[in-house]
Amino acid sequence: MSHEEKNTILQIIIGTAINIWLILEIKDLYSKGFMEGPTAIQIWAETVFWIIIIAIVAGIGLTVIGTVIFSVIEKVILGEADYNFISDERDKAIASTGDKITLSIIGAGFIVLILGLKFGYEPIDCLILLMFCFSLGGLAGEVAKLARYRMSL
Repeated sequence: MSHEEKNTILQIIIGTAINIWLILEIKDLYSKGFMEGPTAIQIWAETVFWIIIIAIVAGIGLTVIGTVIFSVIEKVILGEADYNFISDERDKAIASTGDKITLSIIGAGFIVLILGLKFGYEPIDCLILLMFCFSLGGLAGEVAKLARYRMSL
């Protein structure tokens, strides 16, 4: 398994955990009634801001820890670890596929945001939908990259 493939698996795990956390936080905001009224967008933005900051720091830390764990597991099971961190043309093509899927979902989310606002939906609900499109778009791009890695072997 290449270094890029291991990183893709780690990003899927981290992305899934962040998406679950995000869903639970937004659900909690709705259940407490914070998403009603004039301060809803500000409360949502503050919550999402802190989730993003924590997710970036945790994502970097978990990627480093996960890479070390993958290397140890490979060393124990296979007797040798892959220390080749060079990306080749195949890795770049696979990354490009993931990026295209991510950007397509994000773009679709933006269009849905505009349509939602046009048809009278609450701005906070449209922003939440856009946020989920960003988050799920990143996750879908990583899953597509993993699928390409698995199919090309």
